[in-house]
Amino acid sequence: MSIFNQNEKGMDWRTLLAVALSVLVMSGYAFLQTLKAPKIVEPTAVAEPAPVAEPPKAAELVAAPAPAAPAVSAAADGAALPAVEAPSVESRTVLKTDVFEATFTNRGGELVSLKLLQHADRDGVMDLVLDPDADVEGFSIAFGGPDALPSRELMNVSRPDSNSIVFSRTYFGRGADGALKPFTLSKRYQFAPGEYMFRLEISLATETGDYLPLDLEGKGYTLSFGPQIGPRYEHLSKTADFRKFVVFQEGKRKLIRPKGGLETKSERVAWSAISGKYFTLIAIPDAGNWETTYESTMVDGKPGVTAFAFTRPAIKSSRQTDTFLFYAGPKSSRELARYDGADRNSFKRSDDNLEEVLEGGNVLGWLEALLKIGLNFFYGLVKNYGVAIILLTVLVKLIMFPLTKKGSMATARMAEFQPRIKELQEKYKSNPQKLNQEMAALYQKEGYNPLSGCLPMLIQIPLFIAMYALFNNHFDLRGASFIPGWISDLSQPEAIVEFPPVSLLIFKFGAIRALPIIYLASQLLYGKFTQQPTSGAQSAGQMKMMMYGMPIMFFFILYDVPSGLLVYWIVSNVLTIFQQIAINRIIHAKRAEAAAAAPPAPKLIVPNKGTRKK
Repeated sequence: MSIFNQNEKGMDWRTLLAVALSVLVMSGYAFLQTLKAPKIVEPTAVAEPAPVAEPPKAAELVAAPAPAAPAVSAAADGAALPAVEAPSVESRTVLKTDVFEATFTNRGGELVSLKLLQHADRDGVMDLVLDPDADVEGFSIAFGGPDALPSRELMNVSRPDSNSIVFSRTYFGRGADGALKPFTLSKRYQFAPGEYMFRLEISLATETGDYLPLDLEGKGYTLSFGPQIGPRYEHLSKTADFRKFVVFQEGKRKLIRPKGGLETKSERVAWSAISGKYFTLIAIPDAGNWETTYESTMVDGKPGVTAFAFTRPAIKSSRQTDTFLFYAGPKSSRELARYDGADRNSFKRSDDNLEEVLEGGNVLGWLEALLKIGLNFFYGLVKNYGVAIILLTVLVKLIMFPLTKKGSMATARMAEFQPRIKELQEKYKSNPQKLNQEMAALYQKEGYNPLSGCLPMLIQIPLFIAMYALFNNHFDLRGASFIPGWISDLSQPEAIVEFPPVSLLIFKFGAIRALPIIYLASQLLYGKFTQQPTSGAQSAGQMKMMMYGMPIMFFFILYDVPSGLLVYWIVSNVLTIFQQIAINRIIHAKRAEAAAAAPPAPKLIVPNKGTRKK
């Protein structure tokens, strides 16, 4: 990227301004990419995983054995533990609603799969829990802090109703007197038809009335989820998805960027979320004093782990029940807003402000919201988002036509001034200060505002940023097809041919795309029809840079953007070309009318050579 800062005499400052505005668009796009991409901190060094330390002996917890497999406590006194009711083999249970298919294992009562039945990826139905065969902690419980190992003993399973599942098991822990004391852990998951929210109740109780033996260096237990939520990264380009931590605290949305890949915070938050581009997992804890640990690491340039854990302080009672609510689903205003009104959801939640997890909220958020309303309106009419984008572009052009017409008329007037400006430049080429004064006087005398021709260009910058945000984040565009077989997903770059990426210095080339080529052609034509008048070789050179250099640079910058954005820009360029043709006809008609109305020039009378004076 180049920044032009030249002061040569006679240079057309409007060309310089045009170049600066184009560079501003490019810089704004690059800056926007840094805002949209997740700010994930990679570990400074890759090391072999350290061996996990054993739980402190002073706070040892032991699962009671099942009757078929009695075991001996590892406690110091070596006393045998009584057998309790528990299964001897692992089993899985599926709980299904109209939006979820949740699969649980009785090994720790963990979630191993959470399929969103109304959303798909390339493997079919999308699963928010990735790699179920790996060490995934799907709401695992560890006795102690976030470094403790998850408790994955086999648990009893019961189904109170079709939308609930309960896991329970008896454990033993050392009390303050050093004796092993039994207590029961119960995990109850409760779902609701038609909702992406579910409840998890964690209950702990002793039968003797003694305090729960859960004081492991000041920690009670830790509930964890990780290492990742879907969709799978290997199916996506590097800019197609991300993972970030978003929290809602004291009425404000905040991003958490773990320092060194791991960070624990003790401040109370209304909710914490692992947020992707289109899907999110939001945890709403109860009013307990929770510590939240956020973990984020990178593997092959993509988030390998994005996990969080909630740690409860030591429990000083004989029983305790903690409640979490989880939203696991699309980042859609339609679904998230349900939890702002108690009459709109089964859990009677209100004022949760889950929509704060959505991207946006910047100074142009209002413009993005207006564009989204228009896009959804047209989609309701035509049921095709590609056609809706075209209709939205037409509407934007119609709204902006008065400004565009004014700018084009101003450009035409500038063409009329060029001979006089050139004369001034020649006359005062050695006195730039006097040149500026004379040009200002000329503009004032003619009633011309030099900025009037640049106003349409200035408006394009916020429109571009708002359109980019809309096409990059609007959930309903995910998987939205425009032309089947070619543009099958407006939220992703289209491709005619895909192949393993080839690195070309600063550009990585992994597909042949038609839309960027069409965009380049339309932008070159756009420049031909909207070029501004120039004077002097320097100005002509700058205009060529604007007409040819900038579109080529943008071709590479926009090569991998969502196809919806390129559809918008191509249609906008084509409409501008036809619009400029119409404006040129208006200008020519006015000039012809002015020429016809002007009085005829006086005729010069040449004396006859044969005439004699009398």
